[in-house]
Amino acid sequence: MPLSHRSCGHIEPLLETFIALGIDILDPIQATANNLDRVRHVTQGRLALQGGVSSSILMNGPAEAIRDEVKRRIRQLGAHGGYFCAPDQGLPWPEAHYAAYRAAVEEFG
Repeated sequence: MPLSHRSCGHIEPLLETFIALGIDILDPIQATANNLDRVRHVTQGRLALQGGVSSSILMNGPAEAIRDEVKRRIRQLGAHGGYFCAPDQGLPWPEAHYAAYRAAVEEFG
């Protein structure tokens, strides 16, 4: 069974430690707390990522901005696999914004 680790905040300095500990999935990867290109570079093929979709954009919208954010994160973090597209925090999202997020994941994921 895959081992998932809750990873809020700035986790870049801990990536190699997480890998050495046998963690399989980091969740959530926070967009504003990390250099997501660096996180993906270090973890590609060694650790799956979940999160990355900015909670600020998901909360505030509009739908087109949410769509663009999802598209960007799927390309950035999931181009070579090992990515679960998800918000970078768990919040009570506006229903229309969450629907836009789900539609974008369906479209690009």
